[in-house]
Amino acid sequence: MIRITSTIKLVFVSFHVVLGVITCTLVFPVSSKKVRYGLIRKWAQILLFYLRIRVERIGELPNFRNQTYILTSNHISWVDIFVIHSLHPVRFVSKSEVRSWPIFGWLANKSGTLFLERQNRKATHMIGNDMVVALREGDSLGLFPESTTSDGLQILPFKSSMLQPAVSEKTPFVPIALRYYLANGKLNPHIPFVGDMNFVSSLFGVLKSPRTTVRVAIGNIITPVDVHRRELAQILEKDTHTLLHEVLQ
Repeated sequence: MIRITSTIKLVFVSFHVVLGVITCTLVFPVSSKKVRYGLIRKWAQILLFYLRIRVERIGELPNFRNQTYILTSNHISWVDIFVIHSLHPVRFVSKSEVRSWPIFGWLANKSGTLFLERQNRKATHMIGNDMVVALREGDSLGLFPESTTSDGLQILPFKSSMLQPAVSEKTPFVPIALRYYLANGKLNPHIPFVGDMNFVSSLFGVLKSPRTTVRVAIGNIITPVDVHRRELAQILEKDTHTLLHEVLQ
C-alpha cells in the first residue's frame, strides 16, 4: 500500500514539477512580480497537497504590502521552503549546492533564490550586496540562520553573517518555527534532510511519508535598531527556541 501511494504521489509531483518548469519558462518572463509571487504561492500549496502535507499556522504574518521583511526559521528539510512559500513567497538565501539539485534547483533559481558560494572568500560580502538590492527593490527574504538542517527536536546555533544587510537596512525580522507531525502526534522521521542524505533520497523519503501536518508558529516582529548582528542572532535564536518548545509542544 505504501509503494502504491508513493507511486501515485510521484506521478502527481512529477506532473506538477513539469508544470512549474513550463510556468517559469513561458509565464514568468512576461509577468509582473505580483503575478509571479501569486503563482509561486499557489504552486507551493499544490505541491504540499500532492505530498499530503497540511500546513497549520499559529499566529499571523505581517502585511507585506508596504514593508519588506526577512523571515527566519529553523531548518529541517527542503520542504521548509515550500511551506513558507505557501504562506507568503519570499526570496530565499541558500547554499549554492541547491542549484545543482535535479529540476528543483533550476526552479529555485527561477523563483529568485539568492545563492551563496561558500567556497568563495568574498561570498558573504557579495551575497550581502545582493540581499540589500533585493530589499530595496521591495522583495522580502527568507533565511535559515542555522545554516544547516536538523531533526527538528532542537534549535542549532544561529549564525550572524547573513544578518548584516538587514541590520544596515533596518529591515524587520519575523521569526518562525516549524515541525512536521504524524497523525499520532509524533514527529515525522521521513522529513528531516540530515546527515549524508542526498536530495533524491530525501525526496523519495518524503514520497513514502504518511499524511503529515506541519505546524508553523509565527513570532513577533523584531526591528534591528542599534543592535549588532551577533546580538540579533541571539535574539532570533531565543525567540525561535521559544516558539519551537513552548508554542509547538
